[in-house]
Amino acid sequence: MKMLVTLHLCLLLVFLQARSSTASKGRRNQKLAEDRLRPYIGRVEPEELCKLLKCYKPVGSWCQVVEEDGVRVPKCVCPKSCPRQVAPVCSVLGKTYGNQCLLHKEACRKRRRTGLAHQGHCIVPEAVCSEGEYGQFPFRLLDWFLLLSRMGDPGSNNTRSIPSTPLPQSCLSREQRRRLAEWRFGVLDRNKDGKLGRRDLKKLRYKHMPLEHCAQRFFQSCDADSNKKVTLREWTGCLVDRSEIWFQQFMSVKMGSSKLCLQVENNH
Repeated sequence: MKMLVTLHLCLLLVFLQARSSTASKGRRNQKLAEDRLRPYIGRVEPEELCKLLKCYKPVGSWCQVVEEDGVRVPKCVCPKSCPRQVAPVCSVLGKTYGNQCLLHKEACRKRRRTGLAHQGHCIVPEAVCSEGEYGQFPFRLLDWFLLLSRMGDPGSNNTRSIPSTPLPQSCLSREQRRRLAEWRFGVLDRNKDGKLGRRDLKKLRYKHMPLEHCAQRFFQSCDADSNKKVTLREWTGCLVDRSEIWFQQFMSVKMGSSKLCLQVENNH
């Protein structure tokens, strides 16, 4: 009995140490993010700086302009109250909120990072994946991966190879999108055999995925040699190439084009 109590105490100590380490890392990352913007305070509008500030702490917070010592500065905060303004947004977890403030209020209360997927109500999936939905699925999926990486997805310890820019996916270069797809492949490929099977793809958490009812059809189409495995080459080709084709047809402009993203050089 004494040994069992000792074991429980040891496990509790390990859990508390891990939790403390994660919290310390979050505070450290938050300080670094704020320090990078500090030289620009007073020279650049704080609203613009807010767009560049990634919030690590408090968990679930968002950037708002606050006044400190008479100076308006960007700061990550948890909303205590929210306006009644009706401006629906969809979270990356597929839930609709009345406005973005309400999204972050709940995220702070539950102490989890919940990113914004898009403005407006979440798409209500149809019983059958339509051709329009199927065409945009790879673009939406890459967009979701980008949001997961910025939220500090707990499924991955290595996000160094993915884009750190706050720009939307449509402004990323082809190389940045390829690296994003490769990063997520590495997260899903737990046994590191360079292939994704049905069991690996289940880790995508379909119920949280945008247009999840198109997922099975899409991944089956990526399996070019019909061996029930998706290789890295098949994966990046499916996601990167087909997302670019859909976006160009939909917007009549290339992704990452200077016409669309004035601050980004065209890397194509």
